[in-house]
Amino acid sequence: MDELQEAVRLAQTALDATPKDHPDLPLRLSSLAYALAAQYNRNGNLEDLHEAIRLSRAAIDATPDDDPDLPHWIGELGAHLLPRYLRTGDLSDLQDAVGHMRRCVDATPKDDEYLALRLNNLASALSMRYDRTGNLEDVQEAIPLAQRAVDTTPEDDPDLPHWLNQLGIALSYRYDRIGNWDDLQEAVRLLRKSVDFTEKEDPALPNRLLNLTGNLSTQYSRTSNLEDLNEAIRLAETAVDVTPEDHPDLPSQINNLAEHLSSRYNHTGNSEDIHKAIRLAETALDDTPKDHPELAARLSTLATYLSTRYEGEGDPDDLQRAILAGQRSIDVTPKDHPDLAFRFGNLAGIYSTGYEQTGNFEDLQEAVRLGQMSLDITPKDHVKLASRLNNLGIYLSTRYDRTGDLSDLQQAIRLGKRAVSTTPRDNHPDVALFSITLATNLSTRYDRTGDLDDLHEAVRLAEAAIDIIPDNHADVEHWLHSLSVFLSTRYHRTGDVKDLEEAIRLAKRAVATTPEGYPDLENRLINLASNLATRFEQSETSDLDDIQQAIQLTQRAVDSTPEDNPDSPHWLNNLAIYISKRYKRTGNLADLQEAIPVAQKAVDNTPEDHPDLAPWLNNLAIYLSIRYEHTHQQNDKAAALKHFSQSLDSNNATPRHRIEAARRAIDLLVPDGDFDRAQLLAGKALDLLPLVCSRYLSREDQQYAIQQMSGLAADASSLLLRTDNDPARALEYLEHGRGLIIGYLIDSRGDISDLSTKHPKEANEFDRLRHKAFMPIQQEVQLEARRQLLEEREDAVARLENCLEDIRRLEGFDRFLLPPSSEALQANATDGPIVVVNVTSISSDALIVRPSGIKHIPLPNFDISKANQYRSWGLTRSPSRLIELKEKGGPSTFEKLLRDLWSDCVRLVLDELGFLYPTSDTLPRIWWIGTGLAASLPFHAAGDHSPGSLENALSCVLSSYTPSIKMLQFAREKTRTLNTQSVLLVTMPKTPGEDDLPGVMAESQAIQEAVTTPHTVKSLIQPSAENVLHGLQDCSIAHFACHGSSDMNDPSNSFLALQGQDSVDRLTVKKISESHMKQAWLAYLSACSTAENQTSALADEALHLASGFQVAGFAHTVGSMWSSNDEICVQVAAIFYRELIAEGGLVEGNRAVATALHTAVMTVREENLGRPYLWAQYVHFGA
Repeated sequence: MDELQEAVRLAQTALDATPKDHPDLPLRLSSLAYALAAQYNRNGNLEDLHEAIRLSRAAIDATPDDDPDLPHWIGELGAHLLPRYLRTGDLSDLQDAVGHMRRCVDATPKDDEYLALRLNNLASALSMRYDRTGNLEDVQEAIPLAQRAVDTTPEDDPDLPHWLNQLGIALSYRYDRIGNWDDLQEAVRLLRKSVDFTEKEDPALPNRLLNLTGNLSTQYSRTSNLEDLNEAIRLAETAVDVTPEDHPDLPSQINNLAEHLSSRYNHTGNSEDIHKAIRLAETALDDTPKDHPELAARLSTLATYLSTRYEGEGDPDDLQRAILAGQRSIDVTPKDHPDLAFRFGNLAGIYSTGYEQTGNFEDLQEAVRLGQMSLDITPKDHVKLASRLNNLGIYLSTRYDRTGDLSDLQQAIRLGKRAVSTTPRDNHPDVALFSITLATNLSTRYDRTGDLDDLHEAVRLAEAAIDIIPDNHADVEHWLHSLSVFLSTRYHRTGDVKDLEEAIRLAKRAVATTPEGYPDLENRLINLASNLATRFEQSETSDLDDIQQAIQLTQRAVDSTPEDNPDSPHWLNNLAIYISKRYKRTGNLADLQEAIPVAQKAVDNTPEDHPDLAPWLNNLAIYLSIRYEHTHQQNDKAAALKHFSQSLDSNNATPRHRIEAARRAIDLLVPDGDFDRAQLLAGKALDLLPLVCSRYLSREDQQYAIQQMSGLAADASSLLLRTDNDPARALEYLEHGRGLIIGYLIDSRGDISDLSTKHPKEANEFDRLRHKAFMPIQQEVQLEARRQLLEEREDAVARLENCLEDIRRLEGFDRFLLPPSSEALQANATDGPIVVVNVTSISSDALIVRPSGIKHIPLPNFDISKANQYRSWGLTRSPSRLIELKEKGGPSTFEKLLRDLWSDCVRLVLDELGFLYPTSDTLPRIWWIGTGLAASLPFHAAGDHSPGSLENALSCVLSSYTPSIKMLQFAREKTRTLNTQSVLLVTMPKTPGEDDLPGVMAESQAIQEAVTTPHTVKSLIQPSAENVLHGLQDCSIAHFACHGSSDMNDPSNSFLALQGQDSVDRLTVKKISESHMKQAWLAYLSACSTAENQTSALADEALHLASGFQVAGFAHTVGSMWSSNDEICVQVAAIFYRELIAEGGLVEGNRAVATALHTAVMTVREENLGRPYLWAQYVHFGA
C-alpha cells in the first residue's frame, strides 16, 4: 500500500470514529474527501471522486453558517466538482462548482491568506464554463479575478506559477473570442513566466507546458513564425516526457504534441510530421475512456490529421477513417456544447477535401450542409464566426463551379464580405485569408457576368492581403498565385500588358517555390502555362518558346493528376488548347491530330451537369471543324455539330459559352443551306442574350458583353425569314436582341404613369429602387465609398427584381418591362411606317411595319459586299479632303453607292408602300432602322441626285431614324411634357488641339435671328461640359456648334469637344445618356460624326451622340453621319430654325422637326446636286 492509499485508510478510520455531533466532524469529512480526490487524480477511479463530492457536501451541511471554516469547505466542494465535470461533461457539476466558488470568494475576508487561491479557483471555473457555453461574460469576469490573485501574491510564493497560468488561460480564451493581439501576447508572456517559475518535479509542469505550447501555436498561426511552432513542439515533447505513464492527463499531452506536428507539416510539407501526428493521436484516443469529456475533441483531431494526410497522399482509407472519426466526434458531443459548431465545421472540411480529390458530388453537398449547421449555431460575437462564414462561402462557390447555380456564388460573396468586415483589421492572417477567398469568388462572378468592378475589386483585395502578411507566411505563395490569376484575367479584358507581365512574374515565383508533391502545384503549373500561352498569342512573330513551355507545364500537371480527379478534365482541355495554338502558328496538322483526342478525353471525363462541359465541348468541336476544312470528312462535321448542340443545351453553363456554340454551329450549317437547323439554334441563343448583357452591369461591361455576341439578332432574323418567312417573329428578334443597352437606359427612366395611376405604392417603390439600381458610379469616387455604393446597388438590384415580379402579378401589368409583342410594336407605326433593313451574310431583307401588319421585302441584289463597301468608305474624312477626291474622281464611288442603295433597297420599299412619285406637297413620313451591316446606311439620301431626277428618297418621303422601335416610343412619350420654349446655344469657335471653327459664330448669329419671341436664347461660348449639362436642365432646344468625335473602341466615349482648363473637356455619350433632361425637346448637333458609331461590333447598339441625347430625354435629335463643311453647317442650321419657328411658336409638333430639316437639306442640295457628301449627312432621329 502506498502513502496515498494509507492516507485514505487513516482518514476513513478517523471519520468512522468521529461522533456526528463532534466539532471536528466537518474537518474529518473534508480530509477524507481531499484524500479521495487525490487518489482519483492518481488512478482515475470515478467512484473516488463521487465519494469525495458526497463527503464535501456533508462537511458543509455539518458546519454552522457563522463558522470561519465554512468558506474552506465550500471552496473544496467546488474544487472536487470541477474534475468530475471534466471527466463526465455534466454541465450541472460545472454550474454547481462556479456557484460554490463564488460563494467561497464572497465569504473570504480581503486579508485572508486563502483569498488568492479562491480567486484563482473561481477564475478557473468561470474559464471552464466559458469554454463550455461560450458566454463571453464568464471570461470577462475571470480575467480580473485571476489578475487580483496574481497581484496579491509575492513573486517568491510557490503558488504564483499557478495563478500566472490561470490568468494566461483566461486571456487566451478572450483572444480566441475577440481576436485582440495584445491578449495573446500577454498570455504567452504570463504562461512562459509560469513555466519558468515551476520546479521540474512539480506535477503541474506538464499542464503548464501544454498551455504555453498551445498559445505559442496560436501565435504562430497569427505570424507564421516557424520558431514559435518549433518551440511549441520542443516544449510539448518535454511535457509528454515528464508526465507519468499512468497519469490521466497523458493523452492530452500526447494529443497536444500531435497537433503541433500537424501544423508544422502544413507549413513545411514534411510527411514525417503528419505520420507521427496520426500515430500520437491514435495513442491518445486509445487511452481515452469512452465517457471522457475530451473524447469528442480527440476524435475530431484525429479526423483532421487523417484528412490532411489524405489530401497529401491520396489514400482513400484515410478519407473514410477521417469521416467516421469526425462523425463520431459529433455524435458524442452534447447538443449544447460550444465546440459542436467547430466539429460540424471540421467534418464539413473533410467532406470538402474528399470532393476535391474524387469529385463525388454527395461529399460536396454534405460539406455545404454541415458548414451551414456550423454557422447557424455560432454566436454572432464569436471570434470564429468570420472563419465559418469564409468556409461556407468556399463550399458554396465550389458547388457553383460544379452546378453553375449563380445563387450559390452570390451567397458565397455575401458571406465573404461579412467575413472580411467582421474581422479585426490587425488580425492579419485571417483578414488576408478571407480577402483572398472573397477575391476568388468575385473573379468567378466576373467570369459569369462580365462586371469589371468585380475583377478590379478582386485584384485590390488580393494585393491588400499580400501587403499585410509576412513574406515567410505559409500561404503567401498561394496568394501570389491567386493574384497572378486575377491579373491575367484582367489583361484579357483590358489588354494592359503590364497586368500580363506581372501575372507571369508571380506565376513563375509560385511554381519555383512549390515542392513536387505539394497539393496546389498543379494549379500553379496551369496558371503559368496559361499566361505564357497568352503572351505567345500577343505577337504573331514571337518564337515558339512560350507555347512550348506552356505545353510542357500543362503536361506535367496532367501527368501528376489522377484521371478521377475533378481537375483532370480542366488540365486536359488546356493542354489541347495549347497544342492547337501551336498548330495555328506552324500549320503542322500533326498538332491538330494530337489536340483532338486530348480534348475528347477532357469531355469524356467531365460530368454532364458540370458548367465547364460547354466550353470544353466547344473547343473539341472547333478542332473537329478545322480538321473538316482540311479533310472534308463528314463525320468530323457531324461530330462538331453534335458537340456544339450539346453545349448550347447545357443549362448549367454560362450563357456566353452556350451562345458561342450556337454561333459556330450556324457557321457550319449555313454554307450547306441547312437553314432550318441553323434557325432553331439561333432562336435558342437569342433567348440567352439578356443573360450575357444584364441590365445591371456598368455601361463598359454591357458594351464588352455585346461585342462578344455582335450580330446575333440580325443573323437570327435572317435565318427565320429564310425558313419560316415569319416577319412578325423576325421583327421581335431584331427588337429584343439589339439596342439592349439603350433599352436598359430607357427602362431606368421610362414612363410609369399608368402604374402610378393604378398602383401608386408599387410605382413609388419601383421608381425608388430603379434609381438606386441604375445609378451610375463614377470611377473618380474614393475606393471605400465606391465599394459601399456597389454593395448598395447590388442590394437594390435584388430588391428590384422582386419588385418587378410583384408588379407583373398585378392585373394588366403581366408584361411590365418585358419585350413587347409584334402587335405592340406595330402600334408605333400610326404616324408612318417603320422600315427595318437587315443585312447579314445570310440574306438582305426589309421589314415594313404598319399598324395593319408587317411585310417582308427580300432584297436579293443588296448583298453583304455592297453594305461592306459603304461601311469601309472613308466618310469621316474632312470635307476639304472629299472635295480633293472629287476632283480626282474619288467621291463618284459614294454617289454610286447611293444609287445602288436606292435601286436595290429603298426604291423597293417605297414602291411597296406606294410612296414613289408623290402627288401631294405633304410628303409621307417614314422611320428607318438599319440592322446588321445596314446599321449606318443613309437610306434618306439614297437615289439619283442628278438635276430633275425624282428617283431618290428625298423627293418621295420625309425620313427619320430611330435606333429601335422602343426608342421611338420613348421619344414620343417625352413630347408630352414640353412646357418651355428656351434655346441653349453652345458654340466653340476655338477648340484645344483642333482646327478653329470660324463659321460657328455666323451660325450662332443666324440662329438668334431666326429665333424670335416668345423663345429665349441662352448663349454659351467656350463652355465646359459641366456648364453645358447644367444649362441643359432648363432648355427645350439645345444647339451645339462644335467639334464632335466618334470613338472607334468605345462608342460611349464619343464626345462633343468643349472647353477645359488647358485641354478639351469631353461631353461624352455616357455622360449625356446618364443625365435626365426634364424640359428637353430638340437637340441639334451641328458637329462631326454625331450620328455615327464606328465600332462595328456594337453597330446594333446605335450608341452615338444623337441617341445619347434621346436617352437623356430629347424627343428629337438632329445629327450628322460624317464630317460637315463649315459653310454648309451655317446654311442648314439657319434654314432649319427659320422653318421650325414661325409666328413665334412651334409648328405642327413632332412633324415640324423632320419637315424643317428636310427643307433645309433640300435647299442646300439644289446648290450642290453633284456633291451629296456635303449635305446628305444631316439626319433626324426621334418622334
